[in-house]
Amino acid sequence: ELKVNLETLLFPPLRDQETMEELQRSFSPPPCPSTVTVRRNPPRRARATPFTTAAKPPSASANTHDVPAFPIDEILSIQIPQSEPKSSVPESLKIFLRIKPLKIVTKVTTTKSRPRNVWPQNPWKKNNAKENRNPENAKKKKKSEEACIALNDPYSVTLTPPEALQELKRSKTEVYEGFSHVFPADCSQNDVYGKMVQPLLEDFMKGKSGMLAALGPSGSGKTHTVFGTPKDPGIVPLTLRQIFKKSDESSPGGSLRSFHLSIFEIYSERGKGEKAYDLLGDGSSELSVQQSTIRGLKEVPIKNLEETESLIGQAMLKRATATTNSNTQSSRSQCIINIRAAHNGVSNETKTQSSDAMLTIVDLAGAEREKRTGNQGERLVESNFINNTSMVFGQCLRALLEYQKNRKKGFQKHHQNSLLTRYLRDYLEGKKRMALILTVKAGEEDYLDTSYLLRQASPYMKIKFDNTEEVCNKRQLK
Repeated sequence: ELKVNLETLLFPPLRDQETMEELQRSFSPPPCPSTVTVRRNPPRRARATPFTTAAKPPSASANTHDVPAFPIDEILSIQIPQSEPKSSVPESLKIFLRIKPLKIVTKVTTTKSRPRNVWPQNPWKKNNAKENRNPENAKKKKKSEEACIALNDPYSVTLTPPEALQELKRSKTEVYEGFSHVFPADCSQNDVYGKMVQPLLEDFMKGKSGMLAALGPSGSGKTHTVFGTPKDPGIVPLTLRQIFKKSDESSPGGSLRSFHLSIFEIYSERGKGEKAYDLLGDGSSELSVQQSTIRGLKEVPIKNLEETESLIGQAMLKRATATTNSNTQSSRSQCIINIRAAHNGVSNETKTQSSDAMLTIVDLAGAEREKRTGNQGERLVESNFINNTSMVFGQCLRALLEYQKNRKKGFQKHHQNSLLTRYLRDYLEGKKRMALILTVKAGEEDYLDTSYLLRQASPYMKIKFDNTEEVCNKRQLK
């Protein structure tokens, strides 16, 4: 019996198949259904929107005879004017030279009785006075009044040092060529305008911005070239006359352009730093110069020549001037004249609408030497400001030239060192067209000033304008 019990414990009897299936069902989990739907969020009803409540579009069977046909033939018949092909040759910086005529001043000396108890005059002056009476000294004096600069042709000049400097090794006869045009001493204001300003004005009327700057030593005729006199008008009055004339000719029924004028000066008062003043305003309000824009600058719309000339005359009365040994009415500030053309419609000739353009004319104060001007105190501080502005202006042009020669070196931006160059940044970086006119004095006593200006400005002729501003043409549909 014990043996039978052990066998039943070690080897339990096999159960039948039905019993085994029941045991599997009791221990196995219930089978999963073939499809399961899980709804995490309850159904939501969409809100009514303007698109759902809008009326249904009419069916295609509705009457469409009242709908006009698309004017495709009219659109295709419009002729779009083709812009002039861009020249592959870059445009060079145009530099003009104007020679101021000599003025021979004869001094009439009268003998005065010397009172008693007065120290005698300098014997050296007496000897000079005696020598001036001799004919030989008169010849020498006549030679000293000769011109140091001579015109070779309309594009070059020869600079000859005076006899006192010919012994020096550094002083020798030099030839400067490559100018866009050289205006002799007997040229008129109309000649200067026709050669220099007329091309800029034509581009300005087409929607291209441009700038013209006058450079030169003090008393060389910069302000006379820019503004002139009522009997002999300069660049600015002649430009305004042509602007109003061309505007009336292009749109006789009504002007499609509106012109605006703004004038301001940059001045350093008593060494307190550069400041900009509005010459069309009260003249005392200081302006804020931010890059190439000026906050607070008054822009006056101009409609006729008489009103515009009156505004310019009032502005020139507010400009800072002073008397020095080299110039009786020396400009002590940098004067900037802006003429903006706003296009209000489509031109009848080209059927296009051009973008706004700006014509800027700059009258820089003349560079001064202390020995020539005799400035002291406040005038000496003004001279330092004027010379510094001229120096920075030249540094910007030289940096542009060096960058165009070797673009790997990088572009040195000197325009931050002066308010004038900061305002003219786009021109000094070669992005917009500009032209320069150099004014020089022909006397032998002005040789050093003339030589320095020509030596500094002659390399500027190699500056190129690759990325110039183009006209913005827009097609207008009626």
